[in-house]
Amino acid sequence: MIKYVKHPVEEEISKDYIIKCNGIVMDAYHVRVSAMPYNTVWPGRQRPLDQTELASVLNFEADEKVELEVEVAWDFEEAVVRPLSKNVKVKKCGRVCKLTIESCGQYTLELDGFHKALHIFVDPVVDFEAKTENVIRLEAGLHYGDMELESNTTLIIDRGAILYGNVSAYGKENVSIVGYGMIDGSCEKRYDDTLLIPVRLNALDGPIPTDKAEYDAFCAKEKVLKGNVRFLRCKNCALKGVTLRDSSTFSVVPADCDNVVIDDVKIIGMWRYNSDGIDVFNSSNIWIKNSFLRDFDDCVVIKGIKGWDTRNLENILVENCVVWCDWGRNLEIGAETNASEYRNIIFKNCDCIHGSTVMMDVQHHNRADVHHVMFEDIRCEFTKYQLQDVYQSDMNAPYSNPQPARHPLLMELPIYGWGTYGGGDKRIGTMHDIVFKNITVYADDPNVVKSHFAGWDEEHQIKRVLVSNVVVNGEKVTPEIEIGNFVSDVTIE
Repeated sequence: MIKYVKHPVEEEISKDYIIKCNGIVMDAYHVRVSAMPYNTVWPGRQRPLDQTELASVLNFEADEKVELEVEVAWDFEEAVVRPLSKNVKVKKCGRVCKLTIESCGQYTLELDGFHKALHIFVDPVVDFEAKTENVIRLEAGLHYGDMELESNTTLIIDRGAILYGNVSAYGKENVSIVGYGMIDGSCEKRYDDTLLIPVRLNALDGPIPTDKAEYDAFCAKEKVLKGNVRFLRCKNCALKGVTLRDSSTFSVVPADCDNVVIDDVKIIGMWRYNSDGIDVFNSSNIWIKNSFLRDFDDCVVIKGIKGWDTRNLENILVENCVVWCDWGRNLEIGAETNASEYRNIIFKNCDCIHGSTVMMDVQHHNRADVHHVMFEDIRCEFTKYQLQDVYQSDMNAPYSNPQPARHPLLMELPIYGWGTYGGGDKRIGTMHDIVFKNITVYADDPNVVKSHFAGWDEEHQIKRVLVSNVVVNGEKVTPEIEIGNFVSDVTIE
C-alpha cells in the first residue's frame, strides 16, 4: 500500500522533478537549504538568499517495495542515492532515473553533486492515535500560531497539514506531538535584540527561572526565539513522524527533561544562522531514532547549557538516523559542556551522508566530566564534491569556493581551556572512556580522512580512548589520528 497526500495549494511545488512512485504521479515540494559552507557569528541580519538554493522533498507512506521513476529538468552525468550503505542503485536513461527502495527510511537522490538534491522520505504506514485524555488534531491545510500544550495531551498533525509556528510544553508530563504533517518556523524572525536560546550568558545571575510565570516573563523580556519544538522541564514526551522546516534557531530542544522519545522526525529547510537540528540540553533518558536531519549548523548535539546546568546529561541514545550537516558537526557532544557529568551516551547505526567540520566529536569547553561515550556502527561519506568552508569576516564578500576543499574530520576529541559558553565559569573538564567502534568510511579520496585528539593540561586530560575496526572503502585500516598533548591510553585495533 502507498499513501500519498497532495500538499496544500499554497505550497511551492518543485519543477525540478516529475515523479512516479509505483505508477502514481507525485509532486515534490521545495525547501530552502544552504548552497555553500559560508558562515559567521550573527551579523545583525539573516543570511542572504544568494548563499542558499532550493532543494526538493518527496514524502509518502509505504508498506511495500517502491519503484521510483524520476524525470530531471536538466542534463546530468552521475546519479547517486545516499546513504550509500542502503545500496540503492540508479538506472539512468537520459534524464530519467529509475530506482528501487526496499524499505522505509530517508534517502537523497543527488545528481552531479549535492546541489538541488531530491530528498525522499518513505514513512511507515501508521494511523496515529492518541494515548492521552486530551487530543488536538490539525487536519490537512494551513494553520497559524504558536501552540502550548498541557499535560496528558496529544497533538496530531495530519499529513498535508502545515502549522506555521512553534509547539512547546513547559513543566508538563505525557505530552506527544505526532503525525506526518509539518511545523514550519519561517514566520519567526531574528533580530539583534532577540536571544537564540533562553540564556543570557554574559548576564546570568542564576539558573533559568523554574516558575512558569517567571520563565514566560524572562522570555518575553529577552525576546527569546522559539524554533520548531520545545520541551522544557518535561517528563514522558514524544515527537514522532513530523517534518520540521525552516527554523530561525535550534529546531528541537528538550531542556531539563526526562524520558523523551524523538522518532521518525524529518528536519529540513534549515539555512539560517544557528539553525541546528536536535539540541539536547541537560536532560536524561533521551532516545532519538529513525530520523533525518539536514541542518546548516550542527545536527544532533548534546549540550550542557549555562543556566540549565544544575542537571547532568545521561542515558542518551541516538540511533538509526541519517545526518547531513552543511556547516558544523554531525554527531556531537558540546560545544557547551556546562554540567557536572556526561555519561552513558551512545550514537549508534547512523549514516553521516555529508559533513563540513567533524563527523563525530566531543567538543569540550566547560567543566563536565565526560565519560562512557560510544560511537558505534557509524558510516561516514566523504565526496569529491566537498566545498571549502569559510568563516565570513567581510559581510559584503561573496563566497568564492576556494580550493582545495576542506573535508571534515572523521573523529575529534578536544578539551579547550577557554571557558567559552561558561558565563564567567572558567572551570575546565575532563574526558575518559570514549569508544569509536565499527566506523565505516566511503571516500572518493581516502587520503582526506583524518582525526584529531588533544587534552588541555595535566589535570584536564583525555584518557582511555578505544578506536576499533575502522573500515575505509571496504578495507580495514589504521586511521590517521593526530594525537596531541595530554592524551593517554589510546588503543587502536
